[in-house]
Amino acid sequence: MTDVFQHMQSSSILRHMLAPGSVVQQSTFERPVCVQPDGTILCGPERVGPAQAWFCARLAAELSVLVNAPPHHAQEAVDGQRMARILLAAARVTACAWRTGPFCPPGRVAANMPWSWGNALAGAAVPDAAQLARCVADMAFFVAPALRPHTVDAQALHGWACTAWPVLQPAEWLVVQGGDERLDPGAQTGLNRYGCQPFPRYGELDFSSSTASTPTLAAAQAIHQACARLIRLAVDGQAGEAAVEEVKAFLAAFYHLDSTGRVVLAPSGTDCALAATGLMGLLDAPLTTILPGVEETGSGVPLATCGRHFANRTARGQDVQKGAPIDGFVRDAEHVALPLRRDGGERVPDDDLFAACQQHIARAVKAGRRVLLYVLHVSKTGQLVLPASRVRALCALYPGKVDVLVDACQARLRPEPVRQYVGWGWAVMVTGSKFFTGPPFSGALFLPDSWLDRLRQSRLPAGLAAYATRAEWPDLPAARTLPLGLNAGLFLRWSGARAEMAAFAAVPDVQKKDRLHQFMQGAMAALNACPFVRLLPSVALSTQPEADAWDSLPSIFAFVVLVDGEALDFEQAKDLHGWLLADITPHLPVGLRDAERALAALPCHVGQPVAITTPGGVEAGMGALRVSASARHISGTGGGYAAALPAGLLVAESTPAADHPVAWMLAKLGLILRYWADLAHATPPCGPCVASAGLPGGAGVPRQVHALGRQGISALALRQS
Repeated sequence: MTDVFQHMQSSSILRHMLAPGSVVQQSTFERPVCVQPDGTILCGPERVGPAQAWFCARLAAELSVLVNAPPHHAQEAVDGQRMARILLAAARVTACAWRTGPFCPPGRVAANMPWSWGNALAGAAVPDAAQLARCVADMAFFVAPALRPHTVDAQALHGWACTAWPVLQPAEWLVVQGGDERLDPGAQTGLNRYGCQPFPRYGELDFSSSTASTPTLAAAQAIHQACARLIRLAVDGQAGEAAVEEVKAFLAAFYHLDSTGRVVLAPSGTDCALAATGLMGLLDAPLTTILPGVEETGSGVPLATCGRHFANRTARGQDVQKGAPIDGFVRDAEHVALPLRRDGGERVPDDDLFAACQQHIARAVKAGRRVLLYVLHVSKTGQLVLPASRVRALCALYPGKVDVLVDACQARLRPEPVRQYVGWGWAVMVTGSKFFTGPPFSGALFLPDSWLDRLRQSRLPAGLAAYATRAEWPDLPAARTLPLGLNAGLFLRWSGARAEMAAFAAVPDVQKKDRLHQFMQGAMAALNACPFVRLLPSVALSTQPEADAWDSLPSIFAFVVLVDGEALDFEQAKDLHGWLLADITPHLPVGLRDAERALAALPCHVGQPVAITTPGGVEAGMGALRVSASARHISGTGGGYAAALPAGLLVAESTPAADHPVAWMLAKLGLILRYWADLAHATPPCGPCVASAGLPGGAGVPRQVHALGRQGISALALRQS
């Protein structure tokens, strides 16, 4: 094998960029790679060093997808100016990727880029026309003669580059943009605060869909293709609004909605909550938001419901002060937080939650306030809050005074209930990044008729322009006050989620339930048999006639971890979450058996801890981790677990469900607890408090990431008062 060919086959980053059979070894031509008009990559016999092999492989992968355009572009592909743009785009993307690639390790001296034009192209500023022309002339030797531009208008090329430069970035850069600082990759690990990276992490045991997941191979391929599509549109002088409309159309069809005009795209569930607050502000009444199960929805939701910044950076890259009021949002908004669990994690009965909601609604309506009631379907620990039938009865008591927002961000429900909720006049929030395991930060808000009417008659708050563009909203008068533009990162993330959703939809309904039942039954057996975990109490999901559907089954198990009979506190649970995800071998004593070393190195991704009050009443005194099933466990897009396990990994055969992957995770958890004293004084490399890697070349990700630190609800309420 040639050096470049071998690198393409072995690289975890390049694997998802290549189509099957797209790389062929060739014995004669002047460069290590040569891309053909159909996208085939010919690899020459020249021996090259590792750095040059990486650069050529990445460059060829980018060129392959760009020149292999859809049929209606085939005639345009021979146009010299268009090909010059493609060559420049591939060179720019590859040069940017080099800056965060294996030859630029953080904190160490970076290797020189193999081609002299690389450093200029990787910068935020567009090089001058002469530099761009020289780059294109050199790049022409990486493509077949039929693709080489014979004449290039350097000034026109420079003018185009000045417009397209922000879009010409690697997919792994764009996919982490268009959100707040929670998306920023860590400097040492490349993982964000959820423990995810923008491309597949092969060999990981993944049960983290209640929080977020690293993309599978299928999702990563879709993300790369979506990025190439945006670049091709830029090459043709077009924006990406039509591509965004396709995402809306997909979601409308998936959830059986009657119109794409009901869909608002937003980076996260909290952004959806902010959009809902903005829409409620269009009514001529002060707002009271009631949040039953508040501690098991997004931690920034209480701030968003009061029209306040919930992070330190908005989705459009504006630095803000967390907790500060957002321009144009109502100033007298209030929220009522109703916890879902009592001391010790005991589940508050639905009757008690319902009575509390009714009491607060009556008070608010009497005071002349409009009410927005949240319904969790389902919460972070898999609980349904509250039953829809009782919520409808409650709304009937106060006609025209109560709006309902269904927080279905976990997306653990069939399309039919979503359509039904919207038909009842309720708005619904979903994401593609929880159950469906798309990249984190892909949200959507579905609007009923009454909410759409508000967009026809008023103007959205001015401060929402820091979070959204017009392309993400329905084309109605109130939304036309938003800025033009495109959230490219959001489009890429939804493209990855679409691949997972389509794969899940292709599984027959009866198999969905059978596969989910099998997975969760094995997980439950492993957790119940484990002496150092205790499951949190829960209640059944559904008593409806559709209870034989897959979403009637639980798909999240929350548990606390016991050390000497006492549950780990929230901070310890965060450390444990990081150690499960990391290779802990360097922190353990020498002389471990091979099986222990294999277990120590196994990355296990579970849902981030949820703060639980202790039996003694200490707020956030315990941290509950979560094991979750996801769409990829049902569709199989995550691949087989057994094939990913390192050699020598053993789990005690006497353990119930010993062959279940959750049992392997628990085995690593047990190893961590065995050496807890050794790990207690170290910081998990995959923990939430990390510095951002930053993305050179104008990617817009700040270099410092603040600690995630979940606050207690009382602290949030105090700051908002």
